[in-house]
Amino acid sequence: MFCLRNLRFAVGLMTLPLAAQTQVDLHSQSKGVDFQNAPYTRPIRTATVLPATCTVSELILVTSAPPGANIYACLSANTWVPETGGTAQSPTIQNGGVSVAARGTENFVPGAGLTNAITDLGTRINIQQSVDSSIVVTQASLQAGQAQFCPSASGSSATYTCSVTPALTSYTPGMILHWKPDLNGAGGATTLNVDLLGAVPLIRQDGTNPGNSDIVAGELYQVWYDGTVFRLLSGTVTSGGSSGGSGLLPGLITATNAGGQTVIVASGEWHSMPAFCSGASTATLVWNTPPAAATPATAGGCQGSNVNEAGAVFANTGTPSLQTSFALPQALTGNADVYIHYLSGTASGTFALAMDLVCSQSGVDNEDPAFSANNFFAPGPSIAPPSAGTLGVISATGLRWPTGCTGGSRAHLRLIRTDSGGTAQSISVPEVVIVLRRML
Repeated sequence: MFCLRNLRFAVGLMTLPLAAQTQVDLHSQSKGVDFQNAPYTRPIRTATVLPATCTVSELILVTSAPPGANIYACLSANTWVPETGGTAQSPTIQNGGVSVAARGTENFVPGAGLTNAITDLGTRINIQQSVDSSIVVTQASLQAGQAQFCPSASGSSATYTCSVTPALTSYTPGMILHWKPDLNGAGGATTLNVDLLGAVPLIRQDGTNPGNSDIVAGELYQVWYDGTVFRLLSGTVTSGGSSGGSGLLPGLITATNAGGQTVIVASGEWHSMPAFCSGASTATLVWNTPPAAATPATAGGCQGSNVNEAGAVFANTGTPSLQTSFALPQALTGNADVYIHYLSGTASGTFALAMDLVCSQSGVDNEDPAFSANNFFAPGPSIAPPSAGTLGVISATGLRWPTGCTGGSRAHLRLIRTDSGGTAQSISVPEVVIVLRRML
């Protein structure tokens, strides 16, 4: 009887409908929760990109972000802040593959001539570096020519001023400027003041003061600062100091700068044959041979009769030379042009001829002066014409007279072949021409 009653009660329970499942609020109904035995837990939500909105204290795992930098916290409404995890996950900083340190903060400091533009895009930081064109020379600024172009507007023929763009901050030894004077030079002591950094003496390349015809208004000159003074380089950028090629001898009188103050240039020519034919096949030197310790050039080239084809022959062994003397004009001003006519027995052979010049006013005809190498004419290596025996010319224009070579002085000239072992076995020079320019 007892067992039957218990059985009926159990069956009754089984026929009752199941009650709804109870939900537990962990925030209010528990004091602590231990999930360590749970098969898995998901404490924060995930997303591939950061949502646009968030509430304070919310966390999110961004699955597309790199490990160690993929958890973000909402510290203020709609503002996500990455949680990097402290120093242990700080990136390692290297310099050329060598580790420097590991820090949570990297400071990008631009070097001289560089600029940084750093932008926070939310999911990444963009760092863009560029060149500071006010410091670094760019192709555009180089083609514009403003960095070295220094035109004058001082209204003075002795104390010039000029400015460059951008403005010069200091004088640096070795710097070169392209200077355009606004007035003809007066000659004598002259100064140049660039961007009001201070007046600096302006002298010739040889250390002497400019003459009254050395500085012409409107011309473009190269000047370089040697640490103490500005020196005028030989000739002008537009026409002076060129070398090589045959060219034509300049006219007797020419006029330049006719749009403003007219400058008249007169020229005289000094012609000299280093050797002459004293017989049908015998050549004799006109220029003197050097001292016994040096190698002299020889005379040759005479063929047939009644024709002077003699020349001074310079071999490609040693440094053969000849020398002569002549008087400079009493009213010597301006520069000089040199033309050396030559014949080569070797087609397209290489050679190098140079002239050394020293002047004196003592009246003594010094046959063996102490020459300064390559101080007058030094065009460098030359190449003979493609056909052997063809007459060629090497030349240089706008040459500066060496120190001491003034009007009326005695000039001692040495012609020398400076390339030992050039492929042209011999060079015969039948005539040397020096054009002496005079400013009127």
